[in-house]
Amino acid sequence: MVVRSLVLNSHKLPNGILRIREHNVIKGMNKVMRCCVLTFACCLMLLNGCSEGPSPVVGGTAGSLVAGGIPIPDFEVMVYKLGSTVPLGMGTTGNDGKFQLVLPKGEGPLWLETGEYVFTLESLGPEAPRMSATYSNAAKTPIKMSWKSDDKSLELKIPAFK
Repeated sequence: MVVRSLVLNSHKLPNGILRIREHNVIKGMNKVMRCCVLTFACCLMLLNGCSEGPSPVVGGTAGSLVAGGIPIPDFEVMVYKLGSTVPLGMGTTGNDGKFQLVLPKGEGPLWLETGEYVFTLESLGPEAPRMSATYSNAAKTPIKMSWKSDDKSLELKIPAFK
C-alpha cells in the first residue's frame, strides 16, 4: 500500500490552473525517520562519551600503610576476618600511604565492625617496592589487628624495605 499526500508545492499553469504535485509520504518519512534516529544515536554517543563515568566510592574505614615510618604508595590492602581467606574489602594507598576500605567490586564503603582482622598487601605500581610473598597470603600474613568500632583509623606498620 502506497500512501500519497497532496503537498502544496504548486505552480500556476499558463491557463491559470494551479498544478499540485504529489509526493510519496512513506518515502519522505523514511528519510526523515532515518535522520532522526541517526541524530538521536549520535547525541547518545556524545553524551555517553562526555560523562565522567562512575564516581569513586568514598568513605569506609580509613587507614595508612607505613614501612619503617615511611608512607607506602601504590599498594592494594585487602582485609579479612581472622581465620578467613575471603576478603571483606580492599583499599588502595595514595602517595601519602593512606587508603579507605571499600566493599568488593567497589559496591560501597566498608566500615569495619569490632573484631580481629588480618591484612594482605599487593604491590600495584612499577615503582612500588616488592616484598615477601607472606604479605600477600591471608593465611600467613603477619599483619594482624584488633579493631574496635570506636577506633578512628587503621595504622598498618610493616618493617622497612631492604
